[in-house]
Amino acid sequence: MKILITILLYLLLVPGFQSAAQQYNNWYFGRNAALDFSNSASQSGPATLSNSAMLSDEAACSISDEDGNLLFYTNGKTVYNKAHQIMLNGDNLGGNISACQIAIVPVPGTDSLFYIFTADAIENTFQDGYRYSLLDIKRDNGKGEVLFKNTLLWASCSERLATARHANGTDIWVITNDNGSNIFRSWLITCNGIQNTAVVSTVGDVLNTSPEMNAGTIKVNPTGDMLCQTHFPLFDEIIRPPNFLQCFDFNSATGSITNPRKISFSDSRYTHCEFSPDGKLIYVSRPYDGKIDQLEITLPTIAAIRASRVELDAPAGYYDIQLAADEKIYCARPSSKLSVINQPNVKGTGCNLVADQVDLLPGSVFIGLPSHINDFVSGGDLNNGFTYTILDSCAGTVQFNAFTNMPATITWQWDFGDGNVSGVQNPVHTFANPTQVYSVKLKISSSTSCGIVLKSKRLLPGGVTTGNAEFGFVVRCDSGYVRFINESDNLSNLVGNIRWDFGDGNFSFDIHPVHTYSGPGTYPVKLKIQSGLSCLDDSVSYPVEVKAFTLKTIPDQTIKIGETVFLSTDNPGASFTWTPDTWLSNAGIRNPVATPLEDITYKVSGISNDGCTSEDSVTIHVLQYNDIYVPSAFTPDNNGKNDVIRPFYSGMYDLKEFSIFNRWGQRVFSTSERGAGWDGRINGILQQPDAYIWMLKVVDAKNNITERKGSFVLIK
Repeated sequence: MKILITILLYLLLVPGFQSAAQQYNNWYFGRNAALDFSNSASQSGPATLSNSAMLSDEAACSISDEDGNLLFYTNGKTVYNKAHQIMLNGDNLGGNISACQIAIVPVPGTDSLFYIFTADAIENTFQDGYRYSLLDIKRDNGKGEVLFKNTLLWASCSERLATARHANGTDIWVITNDNGSNIFRSWLITCNGIQNTAVVSTVGDVLNTSPEMNAGTIKVNPTGDMLCQTHFPLFDEIIRPPNFLQCFDFNSATGSITNPRKISFSDSRYTHCEFSPDGKLIYVSRPYDGKIDQLEITLPTIAAIRASRVELDAPAGYYDIQLAADEKIYCARPSSKLSVINQPNVKGTGCNLVADQVDLLPGSVFIGLPSHINDFVSGGDLNNGFTYTILDSCAGTVQFNAFTNMPATITWQWDFGDGNVSGVQNPVHTFANPTQVYSVKLKISSSTSCGIVLKSKRLLPGGVTTGNAEFGFVVRCDSGYVRFINESDNLSNLVGNIRWDFGDGNFSFDIHPVHTYSGPGTYPVKLKIQSGLSCLDDSVSYPVEVKAFTLKTIPDQTIKIGETVFLSTDNPGASFTWTPDTWLSNAGIRNPVATPLEDITYKVSGISNDGCTSEDSVTIHVLQYNDIYVPSAFTPDNNGKNDVIRPFYSGMYDLKEFSIFNRWGQRVFSTSERGAGWDGRINGILQQPDAYIWMLKVVDAKNNITERKGSFVLIK
């Protein structure tokens, strides 16, 4: 009681009660991972941040002010301020970084006081229970200070801990789940702090079969009328026992939990659950099975819910799955990437689960994502908030209707997210760009209530998903293969609204199609984003040139040993390679000279200036001499013809020596290498025309030595 009195006195001294809003635009979690959802309405996804100071396996929670500016974050053990430093007195909290869930709860009616609720984990046998701490974010020049910490809330503890908005729109429920039991406790936080007595609900299956049953999650759906509960399976590679999901009715006015529904499948081992933004679907992760189950949870019978099951392939095995401010569900596994369910309100595979969609580098995640209050997306709070009706999709004109059950005189403060505001209850507003997503905020305050309700919705004034059309492409011109890259805005939301015209009579509705053209040419390719309303459609066209590149070399040749062949291709290119390079003047040019000593096949590979490749080949048959032959003259003038004097002889011989002497008997050249010859130079200096003597010695397979000599003339 002394602690409660202290909090009440402190609340009376806090000036300027402004907002009880939950703001979850900044995520801090895992191993230095962080995301910023502030601009996700105008970009394809959250921005990756690299400033996190926190390490956690699972437990994570962060909160921002109503404008999306980070206030602080925690892993249940340490509190980090907006400067990414340990907050004053923010160390040694009583939580556990391996707990599945923790919570940050703003005290209703203030803009500075926040509770942190922590849970212990199975690794510590849950001995520290559920605890809470209180901090004032205005202390330490706005970086915050923990006023007191680790007050015991309840000793019997599991890793499950959820928060949900009260039906009055300002108060908040903290829901706990006793260890090895079916007992739930709903603790109410009001403008006066934590109420001393919890609402106790004893309902559903008793989770006492194994310690692993105390790990898992509980979450309340965005509309505040249903709760899901999961538990980890007893992991056994041989038996592989399944476990089950439980769903309950939740009364956000009383905190009571009733009407249990137990859902199980023989092949499913569940760990985490999450509701769709509209609360009609539930997603349950099966990391050990490589699946995520989607269930239509609002159906009237368990049999109908079971029959609605859609299995989403998730081979990587996702653990925690969490709804975010952009109304997408993010899926975690030990990795530097997050996968995303992009349209979680869509029944079936159209929900669009995309693996590894968000890059966390330089951070990474283990298996946990940040915990949130239930009503931070547009589907929450049936008693306080607003609806809207699109009056003119082409003009972007929208009728808004606000409602509340707060008493007395009400003040309405609208922020349409485009720089315009309003103070009436039911305004009509026209947005400049009907195809842009806007974040619309409404602040509801009462003259007799300490709390303020802040609601926001992401709104597309045109009522249809579209975007500015743009694309790129990569052409493989040697095959007619073209890969198209869709670079349009809002790409993840455009499934089913895309139409490609490849300019050759063929079409596609894929996001990133691949098409193969039947021949070279220039094709007018058009990408159209179809909204269903011609006034909001967008398209773009580009010519795509498909070129052909085909190399053809000379026909096969038959020559006498010692003769040369001029190789060539009929098509110029950026580069050429002849293989093998044996007996070639230069293997890297278009027209090398070949002087083969035996039969050989040359293959030429070429690359065009457009990057296309092609190849061809030529075979040269070499007629061998039965005797030994040395030409009587050669012309070393670098014209590719007769530039070297060398002996020619059949393959039955191995060369022992080939030497050349000048008229004074001086040896000017000698070799024992087949195919080698003299280029007419001594010490690099080309000699003058003259007569020379050659001497040759070869040996056959029987070691019989044959010697020959003769003369030749060097001609210039």
